Amino acid sequence: MSKLEGRTYIVTGAGSGIGAATVARLIEDGANVVAVDLDQAAAQKTLDGLGLDASRAVAVGVDVSDEDKVDAMTAEGIAKFGGLDGVVNCAGVRGVGNILDTDHGVWDLNMNVNIEGSFNTSQAFCRYAREHNRPGSIVNISSQAGVEAVPNRLSYVTSKHGVVGLTRGVAIEMAPHGIRCNGIAPGMIATAMTAGMRADPENLEKIRKAHPIGREGQPEEIAAVISFLLSDDASYVTGIMMPVDGGITAGAASF
Repeated sequence: MSKLEGRTYIVTGAGSGIGAATVARLIEDGANVVAVDLDQAAAQKTLDGLGLDASRAVAVGVDVSDEDKVDAMTAEGIAKFGGLDGVVNCAGVRGVGNILDTDHGVWDLNMNVNIEGSFNTSQAFCRYAREHNRPGSIVNISSQAGVEAVPNRLSYVTSKHGVVGLTRGVAIEMAPHGIRCNGIAPGMIATAMTAGMRADPENLEKIRKAHPIGREGQPEEIAAVISFLLSDDASYVTGIMMPVDGGITAGAASF
């Protein structure tokens, strides 16, 4: 039996990058998936690319910063699959700017998606799990920028530090009820979000040198750790923020 056989998970940000890779990995490991993205067509494209039986997954278009829509999406997933075992919060945005020039719209977007979105889905799941006395697992995606500061990305740094606090807070509150909550702090991962940073060959070489492992990571490498954290193999793991970053936060220079 696959390690996530028969379980159901919500995955946000499912239209691309880490979210899309996570959908593929969880389905490979036996789970049912509610694939959530602001762009429903993008989430559906992820599923179509896997050639799935429609009974294994559903694509839903949701703004995760909208509490009511998240609650409705959660109820839809529960109704389709008969229950829910956890959430993976991959939806995220990145803002550029420092304390002097950060636009308030950029600031608000980062807070609304990166923190509010993760809070909304986590709250909806925890309320359901407590009502039905079910265990479960939540995995939040933070960032290298969530465990140390990087310049000129103040809104992103602040929001991703917030994800760390959310993860630890939920972990200690829900641990007595069998609900685990963990996070991952990726380094540079080859996704659409980071494409601009990697487009210039000179900058890409600088990024690779900053990571002791000598390269950027792939979304599938994050998805593999997510699957582990959701599984019973991680049954005694809660409240951690795991760096999956090629060693950059072990002491190498930032980029």
